[in-house]
Amino acid sequence: MKKLAALFLTAVMAVGIVSGSALVHAETPYTPSDETLVVAHKGNPTGLFHLNISAVSVNTPISETLYDRLVSYDGETNSVGPMLATEWEYIDDTHVRFKLRDDVVSHAGDPFKASDVIYSIQTAVDSGALGNYFGMFNLEECQVEDDYTVVLATKNVEPYFLYTLSNVPLGMVVQASVEANGGIEAQALNPVAGTGPYKFVEWSDGSYIKLERNENYWGDTPYFKNVEIRIIGDASARIMNLESHDVNIALDPDTIQLAGLEGNPEFTIINYPTSNSTDLLMNCSKAPFNDEHVRRAVSLAMNYEANLMIAASGYGSLSDSFLPLASSAYVSAEDGGYQSYFHYDLEAAKAELAQSAYPDGFEFELLYAEAPAFNTYGEMIQNQLGELGIKVTLVPVASTVFYDYVTAGDFDAHIVNLANPDPAMILRDFDSRIDFKTMRGGCGWVDAPQELLDLMDEAKVTLDPDKSKEVYGKIQKIINEACPAAPLYSPNKVCAADSSIKGIILTEFSDIDFSKAYRAE
Repeated sequence: MKKLAALFLTAVMAVGIVSGSALVHAETPYTPSDETLVVAHKGNPTGLFHLNISAVSVNTPISETLYDRLVSYDGETNSVGPMLATEWEYIDDTHVRFKLRDDVVSHAGDPFKASDVIYSIQTAVDSGALGNYFGMFNLEECQVEDDYTVVLATKNVEPYFLYTLSNVPLGMVVQASVEANGGIEAQALNPVAGTGPYKFVEWSDGSYIKLERNENYWGDTPYFKNVEIRIIGDASARIMNLESHDVNIALDPDTIQLAGLEGNPEFTIINYPTSNSTDLLMNCSKAPFNDEHVRRAVSLAMNYEANLMIAASGYGSLSDSFLPLASSAYVSAEDGGYQSYFHYDLEAAKAELAQSAYPDGFEFELLYAEAPAFNTYGEMIQNQLGELGIKVTLVPVASTVFYDYVTAGDFDAHIVNLANPDPAMILRDFDSRIDFKTMRGGCGWVDAPQELLDLMDEAKVTLDPDKSKEVYGKIQKIINEACPAAPLYSPNKVCAADSSIKGIILTEFSDIDFSKAYRAE
């Protein structure tokens, strides 16, 4: 079974299982400089200690500079490689042994050891803020074998375990540094327990965060001596600051503004296709979305092609399934033998609505975290559903409070970006056994058929790639025909930068990582 697990991980997800080889750095393409990298970021972080706060997008760019993971993700090859761990092996399907680097110290100067891996996981579990990432661990069976060897155990078979470990919220900390510097709560404002390429210097709330080069970094010495992350909430202002050369990188730009940068040799548009899916999730636990015909009508009334071009300037792709085209489990409507409702057909939408309990239409509120693309997409949904007599009230909220609403189930429908390469994690949004709070959202599909729940359970533990694809095909048929959610589009991850800035990469969960950025010489 161990061999089968390794074969599955290699064939389906292109994960490199490393055995008996240490991390080898490529030749550094630069000489470290005294420059400062200035980054325009969309929002103030909710804290700087990532293990006891929700993994929201405003936190990620800071966390990935401060905290290293056991493994790293390579977006170009879609593979996982060494980071703090140099090698690993599957003992069985739920236990993996990791060998750690022996030259890593925290920003406070304390050595990173195997016990710190378990401490980091335990801290996150105890906080309760990251259950969707850390809930998979079986802590009772995680073991320290020696200072630089740790065995991590999962509760169930986790085919995408290594991918999850590469995600930013799985960053490791050093326990001694936490305890000697005020404890967990103090780390939120003055983090010193990470091992990442940059160290914390100063946080001016709502204005900027300053970092400095970690001179004791175990990896390649960072190019920039300092990093300043400026909080600029307006997407247009971030691009204007780039154009005036006040910043070097503009994160999360308004895609409409990117057209003005195209062809300009002073700037580069970094445009990564992703396996993300921006979805309209309908709250199936209450009227009107407990009516399958209503959900189908809504899905058919949206003009997906036009909405993608206008709301996201075409920076993305469309799918006929709740799983995006890039998902390893994606099965098309043609191959899966199911009917897809995720295309524009106003007459078919009217016919579905006529069969519902609301033939003359209804009203609902559409919740989303305020962002330029979501604002535009919401307005287009509002206009298009109006053709069916459905009145949509838009409810944009700050990203920092968005999850307060969805975890409480306090919404009719909401737009959310689902970013997880593991299709089993996406299934959680449709699992009636998981409540809104545990899932941090979902669609509350309380009437999901038992057949679907059984298939979900089977999918989570199926390692054979052919069998897995077969199971996911059946799952897609059931979910796509019931329409508890509509896949609006798979967004590309974009940012804009000075053309001389290189080394900006994409993380496995589709975030921009500038922690290894440098200026081409």
